Amino acid sequence: MPDPTIRQLAALAGVSRTTVSLALRNHPRLPEATRVRVQQLAAKHGYRQDPIVSSLMTKLRTARVRRTSERIAFLTAWQPFPKWENTHVNDGHYLAGMRARAHQLGYEVDHLWSHEPGMTPKRLSRILHTRAIKGVVIAPLHHAQGVVELEWGHFASATTGFSIVKPDLHRTAHAHYNGMLLALKELEKRGHRRIGYATFADQDDRVNHTWLGAFLGHQHALPPERRVEPLLAPGLDPDVMREWIQRTRPDAVISNWPTVPEMIREAGFDVPGEISFASLDLFPERHPFAGIDQVPRAVGAAAADLVVKQIQNNEVGLPEHPVIMLLNGVWRDGPTVRKAPPAKTRKTTRAKG
Repeated sequence: MPDPTIRQLAALAGVSRTTVSLALRNHPRLPEATRVRVQQLAAKHGYRQDPIVSSLMTKLRTARVRRTSERIAFLTAWQPFPKWENTHVNDGHYLAGMRARAHQLGYEVDHLWSHEPGMTPKRLSRILHTRAIKGVVIAPLHHAQGVVELEWGHFASATTGFSIVKPDLHRTAHAHYNGMLLALKELEKRGHRRIGYATFADQDDRVNHTWLGAFLGHQHALPPERRVEPLLAPGLDPDVMREWIQRTRPDAVISNWPTVPEMIREAGFDVPGEISFASLDLFPERHPFAGIDQVPRAVGAAAADLVVKQIQNNEVGLPEHPVIMLLNGVWRDGPTVRKAPPAKTRKTTRAKG
């Protein structure tokens, strides 16, 4: 039996075609009982959406959105201030990426301070509702293992990064595990054999220990003479750095923290003459380093995609199966990594005739 059409489903359910269409999009205009009944009937009879029709309807809905200028919100835990992106660089790039992508989809983005004095989850939810904001992206929090409260049942939502653990939201992030492996690979290509990893302990916690996991996995495959114990300390300073370097003897150090190269120098070692440095969180416009550009604008754009898709499908509330979208970063060369020594030319011996 061929797949049923919306007209046939409407006849089976005893409702109009419009009702079936709304039910299949989980539209809140319909009573939940009606939506569930139509969706169960569609599943029973093997209904499948026509991808061409579905694409056309998405374009039509997006065109309507452009005329009404719907908005989504970017919620940060810190107060917006002039040139704030110079301090909160990642979030500035997230917001720029979100705005560019949202504009393509017919949306605008409002930047709101979720921790304003006197702000409560109920009040913030009311402000969002008053502004007709149906979707929110939550910026990373100051500390790892964070909790965010909101009246989630009214909004489509997503977050960037891994600092928020409750609730479990859709999220986009840089693929930190792959970023560490890429940094290790690039340093090895340039002749480094004893590569160390150093950062504040809470920084690795913020990325669910994916940097450490990738580093240790790579170390496990190395011969013992090339392994370097990682430095994850509650506090880093030149004295801590000096003791670690003298004990482990790395020829290169990887870190996400931008002051580490200066700590290495203050500890008495030349960068990159004695020890190369590669950043795991590189902003090429700000840092004269080599390392991993986490493409934060692309991460922000992906978060906008997640939220807008939910809005267009009339999906609100916390997701039953949260999506994690990871984007690979790219390696950028820089002056903190010395170039690989020239390959030795093998001597060839002519066979005597």
